Amino acid sequence: MRAIGAILGAIAGAVLGYIGAFVVGYPIIVAMDGPDRDGGIAMGVAVTLGPAMAVITALVFLVLILRLTRPKGPQPAAEPNPTEDPDETLLRPPPGTNPAPDTQTLIATVVVVALIVAGMMWLSGG
Repeated sequence: MRAIGAILGAIAGAVLGYIGAFVVGYPIIVAMDGPDRDGGIAMGVAVTLGPAMAVITALVFLVLILRLTRPKGPQPAAEPNPTEDPDETLLRPPPGTNPAPDTQTLIATVVVVALIVAGMMWLSGG
């Protein structure tokens, strides 16, 4: 669930960043450059500033959601089996620690990066 929430949050962040580029960036550029009579500034915002802000806000939302949501708690430790190797029980990490990376974080990060790369390839026509 954490990965799905992070992916959806990143998509929402990208949409908000693209719209935010027009709401914030376009008026600032028009104020500095002058009136936009032929639509060139709007097109520039649509193909340069908009995608850049979408990528930045998607990554920010991804990190925020992964930081604000907590991974599942530790699983209860299994009872030691008397037929097991005694050295294996000594080398096993203590209960409540997870030596492996969080798979939810990895899945969400890979999917969002793949979406960003696919979107940039689509925008560049490649």
